[in-house]
Parts: sequence; C-alpha cells; structure tokens
Amino acid sequence: MATPGADLLCIAVGLLIYACAVRDARLVRRLRREGLRTEGLVVANIVDRRGESTTQTPVIRFHDHQGYEVEFTTAIQGIGMGLANGRRVGVVYLPSSSHKARVDMRRQLVGPAVGMTLAGTLFLGVGLLIAFT
Repeated sequence: MATPGADLLCIAVGLLIYACAVRDARLVRRLRREGLRTEGLVVANIVDRRGESTTQTPVIRFHDHQGYEVEFTTAIQGIGMGLANGRRVGVVYLPSSSHKARVDMRRQLVGPAVGMTLAGTLFLGVGLLIAFT
C-alpha cells in the first residue's frame, strides 16, 4: 500500500516542474525575440565527479553591450557537449539582464525546458498511477 499523500506529493512536484519548464520556455522566447547576440569564449569546464558518473559544465565569458565582462555556466551539463576550453561560441542575452545568457545553440536553448517537461510528466504519471491504484 502506498504512503498516504504520496500521490498528491508526486502530482504537486510534477506540476511544479511543469511551471519551471513554462518559465524557462518564456525566457527562451524572450531571448529569441529581444536577445542581443554576441560571441563568447569557453574559459573553463567545471568537472563534477559523483561516484562513477562525471559531468562537465562549461563556463563562458563574454562582454555585454555596456562593456561589462560576464561569465555564466551553460544550462545543460554533461559530457560531450562540444564546448572545449578556448572555443568561441555564440551567446544570446537580454539587454536588461545579461546574467541570463544562454549559448546560442538549439540544444542549449530548448534542452532544459524539454528535460523539465519530461521530468514533470514522469512525476505526474507516477502520482496519477498511485492515486488510481
């Protein structure tokens, strides 16, 4: 027998993840419409080793339209992202908040929202499965 409230918890988590995915998709839409494009440089790759899995998070540096130097990490982490140190990449950012920059690649722009949508669907499905069994 399932723990009481487990179904509601899974459904709530799923809906919360959906809300985060919608927020991220709205940011990407704003970046595509209003975003300024420039070129950035991959200055480092932060390596995170947990057990047997290793992830790399590239750090990109660019200069915004006001001349400030901005550094950010990519929204997607993982191996084989093709962002080696010293590589130049396209960057898109909002003029009002350059810290919300993204690498101007399809997988970097839409990947987080797609991943969150899949995770939200999983939680919602498990919650409904628990509720109706």
